[in-house]
Amino acid sequence: IVIRGAGSYYHLTHNQLVALLVQREKLKPQVRDLEDYIDTLLVRIMEQKPTLLQVRSKLK
Repeated sequence: IVIRGAGSYYHLTHNQLVALLVQREKLKPQVRDLEDYIDTLLVRIMEQKPTLLQVRSKLK
């Protein structure tokens, strides 16, 4: 089995790899919460002030 990007983890010990995986698992709920917050904020902006999201072309 070939794992892409595995080279960056090659130097880590088994314990270090396990610790890294545990750390990533702990971060998942925080990332999910931030994604939910951003989604909610974006919906509020779209409902209340959608012009904030419009791309304005540069004046020449």
